[in-house]
Amino acid sequence: MTYPSFFLLLQRAKHWLIPSLLVLISCAMYTSFLGNPKFMFWDENYHIASAQKHVDGIMYMEPHPPLGKMLMGLSESVFHLNADKDMSKLLKTDHLKGNDIPKEMQYFGFRFPSAFLMGLSVFFFYHLLYLLTGHRAVASVFSLFFIFDNAFAVHARAAMLEGIQIFFIAMALWYTVRSASKSNQISFSNYAALGIIVGLATAVKVNSLILILLSGVLLLEQWFALTEKISLCDAFKKASLAMTLFFGSLVSVMLFIMYLHIGMNDTVIEGRNYKASPEYLQSLKENGSWSASSFAYGIKDHYRYHTEYAQGVPRLDACKKGGENGSAWARWPFGGKSINYRWNKNTHDGKAWVGYSYLIGNPFIWLSAVFGILMSVSLVIGRFVYYAPVKDPALFRWITYFTALYISYMIAISQIDRVMYLYHYFIPLIFAIINLSLIYTYIFQEKLNTKNCWGCVSLASIAVLTIGLFIFFSPFSYSIPISLEQFEARDWLSTWGMKAIH
Repeated sequence: MTYPSFFLLLQRAKHWLIPSLLVLISCAMYTSFLGNPKFMFWDENYHIASAQKHVDGIMYMEPHPPLGKMLMGLSESVFHLNADKDMSKLLKTDHLKGNDIPKEMQYFGFRFPSAFLMGLSVFFFYHLLYLLTGHRAVASVFSLFFIFDNAFAVHARAAMLEGIQIFFIAMALWYTVRSASKSNQISFSNYAALGIIVGLATAVKVNSLILILLSGVLLLEQWFALTEKISLCDAFKKASLAMTLFFGSLVSVMLFIMYLHIGMNDTVIEGRNYKASPEYLQSLKENGSWSASSFAYGIKDHYRYHTEYAQGVPRLDACKKGGENGSAWARWPFGGKSINYRWNKNTHDGKAWVGYSYLIGNPFIWLSAVFGILMSVSLVIGRFVYYAPVKDPALFRWITYFTALYISYMIAISQIDRVMYLYHYFIPLIFAIINLSLIYTYIFQEKLNTKNCWGCVSLASIAVLTIGLFIFFSPFSYSIPISLEQFEARDWLSTWGMKAIH
């Protein structure tokens, strides 16, 4: 009896082995050293305090939807690492300051959801890239962009919202591509399911609403797949029903998450009622937090709080005393402005060594992504203005979709007056990375199909540059102490606005 060779078995198992390996690497990258730095930084001071309120059932309001903090609170309850510490001061503030942080407080439980879900998101990124390009090598290499980006690494490994949000964004993009790949079988249930996933992403951060455009992508793909003409009246009826199901599901998820948030947090601390209406407070006392009246008053008060908070956020001030961490949206594609979240300085033999938690992107990934968008815009203009021929209509359509998603987000964000930060670019960066993989496939499709050696070399080079530059900039992601000379060697672009600690 003969048995298949080891390499033949690997060949047969590649459909699950490759994504499994990527997810394993990704989860290892994101969940390593979650205890460092051993202090809160940036929005952790807000989110950890909010998450602890979920642990103890304390009513609170804040500008972001509650799902991210709910998951952090759930994680903290499961790991139970701070059970022996007095966490009461977290319940009496929305911004935890250094003096109020319990001694030897553990951060792993609060940071785990963002890091773990960011690690798992690579599963969806790989499969959507494979569905779009049809090449496992392309999907594998460009999936590395989501694992070895320094900005993702420092931000998603903290008790912040973006890692959780990106997980649901990746799921929504994958589900859209998967549904569209069976375009002649797209049903109304696909729109409802997509609405649920987009609702979950929006329940973490409101800027996920850009994903509403994915419902339009599904409609277009369904339209292109029609083999026979239908009347405009029938098309309008079907599109209207599809959109009703999509938005109905999205709104239902948001309301359900808010119902859980209001219901679970039923205790009001004296002097910490967030200007809640007398009707809301009375209903909590008399009818309980799970009642319909408490939910109705609670929704109204939470919306009011969010609106008032948004109006109070300052605008971007480039001349701000002490420096401005915010940045203009036009600088984001080029990595500006980076943010020094936290630093720790030690001196050895008269030389300063500083460990940074610096929000800075992998320059190869970020600059390649924006270059891909510029190429996509040129390709789209060439097709629709100069009627240039298209090699692969399906691939061209997806290039157009992701270019449109990128531009739509950037236009929308440019209309916001309040100060914005570099991590608000994460969503369009995801669109740009996916688009880059499509542009690469579009250009090198013949070489990829024939397994030309130059195609293999180019993919290998992309992988090496991605991982190599991640390692080079990793001191900023993992707070590895570096000298002033080592810092300056990594300060590549003036648009980053980096400043060394002397």
